[in-house]
Amino acid sequence: MPARSGAPVALILVLVMVVLIGAGVGGYFLLSGDESDGKARPANAMQQMWKAPSPASDREGQDENGLRSMWFNDDDVIYGDGAGVRAYNLESGKKEWTVKTPLGAGEVCAMSKEPSDDGVGAVIFDAGGNDCAYLSVIDTDTGHTLWSKNLKDTGHSEDRPQVVVNSKVVEVSIGRNTTAYSLNHGTKLWHLVARGGGCLYSIALSPQYLAAASECTEAKPKYQLSLQDLEYDSIHSEIKGEKRSIDEILSDDPLTLLMHTDNNGAPDPDRFIQTFTKEGQPDHSFKLEGELKKLRFGPRTSYVDEDHQVLVSEYGDSHGIAAMDLKTGKLLWKKFGAVAIAGVDREGLVVVTDSLAGANVVNQKLMSIGLRDGKEKVMGALYDPKHDLPSPEQMSLSWHGGENILLIQSTALSSDGQSVQALKAPRS
Repeated sequence: MPARSGAPVALILVLVMVVLIGAGVGGYFLLSGDESDGKARPANAMQQMWKAPSPASDREGQDENGLRSMWFNDDDVIYGDGAGVRAYNLESGKKEWTVKTPLGAGEVCAMSKEPSDDGVGAVIFDAGGNDCAYLSVIDTDTGHTLWSKNLKDTGHSEDRPQVVVNSKVVEVSIGRNTTAYSLNHGTKLWHLVARGGGCLYSIALSPQYLAAASECTEAKPKYQLSLQDLEYDSIHSEIKGEKRSIDEILSDDPLTLLMHTDNNGAPDPDRFIQTFTKEGQPDHSFKLEGELKKLRFGPRTSYVDEDHQVLVSEYGDSHGIAAMDLKTGKLLWKKFGAVAIAGVDREGLVVVTDSLAGANVVNQKLMSIGLRDGKEKVMGALYDPKHDLPSPEQMSLSWHGGENILLIQSTALSSDGQSVQALKAPRS
């Protein structure tokens, strides 16, 4: 490009030399000045360790066993999407393995929320015709399939399967059947049998429990809630006369159910939080009314801390969050704005936000929030020079507290391309 009229040639040569030296010495300022909008990179910006493609799938969602589950083993993060289920090294991002699709199966429908403590997870594939019924149990260290079963029910197509694992069993609710299988061998152990004629059930699974509420026209009592420990079948309780239906299990310790009454078909049924003792007997029950009525629950947006006896969840219609005392039913604190929960660890509740503690759309923050006092502490900034990160509620998040690593699965604002990326938070 010719120099402007009157520009000293020597000055141009000096500027060229400075640029070349900067590039040769490492090019730090050239490659990562990060001032595309005139805003400097924050001092506490989290390091992007790696980024990998994550093709979108029609199955994705935040429900109990939709995709966007993330598992961890000793070295890897495992996640599922339109390209299947695969593992990436947590530090380097190197792909380690991909789960083999069973013969006759299609795309991945669902994953268990967590693997077992021994590193065994469950994946459900499409068994044909958009019927999510093909179960595979895998070793998360190798991606090897331990066993698989086609559980397709010819009389019922399943689009919202439930699957959980623990140290002994894999429990699935597919079609009209809820069945437990041996974790190691796939042997059928037992299945839920109606306790009489004309019974309607609402069922929820967690790694530890099966909760089943029934209303029967040809069995007594008419209403009953049954709780079954999935690891130890001797732990079992029946609560007669329980008329409320089950929405989901929020926690195993203490066992905490979200329940509702039908309210004669009213569009806004009454909801309740019900906790239980270790013996499976009802403990505390709280109707969600007043401020508590604004609580919003989801398996990846609700957490119970057993030590602090605190339930945290989304709050209101603007993706805020709040904490509730499980012993008193009182709201401990509430925060409004765009906040997404990544997990709970020694720091407290770990979230990503563009609304709290001075965060904004350009400078989203990773924060910890005290479970009982709501005290905020900034842990790092999610700086993206292209500002391609969506708002927090559009992300799926997992927090690996041992390594201070945040995993984000999201869709880029500029290209609609979906990816998973690992960010390292500064040590406090």
